[in-house]
Amino acid sequence: MQAEVKPSIPAELADLRNQIDLIDTEIMAALQRRFAVTGMVGLLKARHGLNSVDPVREQEKLVFLRNLAKEKGLDADFVQSLFQHVFNEVVKNHRSFLDK
Repeated sequence: MQAEVKPSIPAELADLRNQIDLIDTEIMAALQRRFAVTGMVGLLKARHGLNSVDPVREQEKLVFLRNLAKEKGLDADFVQSLFQHVFNEVVKNHRSFLDK
């Protein structure tokens, strides 16, 4: 079996791809920090018998994020969908605290 030979790419493309890789690493670190904080929120909610879901807060956040997306020139629907996935994961994590 022969090793696949990758075609050479322009140095500028390699540099841009490296920049994307660094940004992806930053996004992962930000997600890790966000889930650490929301984990503390989940523990606090569980200790005080509060609901895992706060629909008013979630709606306020989505409105804020949609507006921020528009300000940044991003697709507001995409940003809402992305954060809805994040929120769903947060709620799942919060509910796991209630099971303990």
